Amino acid sequence: MPAHHQGRLEAQGHRNDLEVFFVDLIKSVAFLEAEEEATPRLSASDDERASAMADREAARLWRATRIATRIVLERAGGEAIRRLNFEIEAGGRPRLAGAPHFNVSHTGEAALIVVSKDMQVGVDLERKERRILMSDERRQRIISAAQRMGALQALSPACDTDVIVAWVRLEAAAKALGSGIGRLLTQQGVVGGSRTASAQGPGFDLEIRDLVVEGHFVAAVAAQRLPERIDVLSFPADNLDGFIRGKSLPMSGT
Repeated sequence: MPAHHQGRLEAQGHRNDLEVFFVDLIKSVAFLEAEEEATPRLSASDDERASAMADREAARLWRATRIATRIVLERAGGEAIRRLNFEIEAGGRPRLAGAPHFNVSHTGEAALIVVSKDMQVGVDLERKERRILMSDERRQRIISAAQRMGALQALSPACDTDVIVAWVRLEAAAKALGSGIGRLLTQQGVVGGSRTASAQGPGFDLEIRDLVVEGHFVAAVAAQRLPERIDVLSFPADNLDGFIRGKSLPMSGT
């Protein structure tokens, strides 16, 4: 895992139009629970959803992700958004009235949150140490679709990690489009009857970028335009001093 920068939090001279935050849920969960107890931000529906989950540890981490998301959104949108219900668009993309555009990906013990002031954005995070049980043809379709959509790094269908890298690019693109991953996979010939797809249509006006995150994960972000440099910022694991006012701790290696 890349070591985080140590020492004093660095103040940013201005808020970026797009910010990405990595949340180590194992390190942050107790702090997030205490913060929610002290300053409630979750809506009643958030708590109801967490309470309905059969797996209590999964529920705890999901709830921590939601708390972190609301803190990040408050950093950009102010206190007025506390306890408001999320709205879910037709393609599954969440939104919150009065908040900037955002997207979240949560996998096990980590989460990735992206916020943009002026454009729809998508992000995805997956563990890279996974065995992929998938036909060679399907692997190739996934990689071909990701590369048609502008991914620069060459990927091999024989490598499980490369297939996951391609997948997170497609997931990030689908989230930015608000279409849902199934529709994008069909359009790109990954699933369904079509075996080919041309480099046009939804997704091809997006920029897709791989992100450098903690060592056991791969991640990507997508939007109509991306800044030249994207620092993945560490969500605080022990206090919020300065965070909501716009001070952040970059992860090293980004």
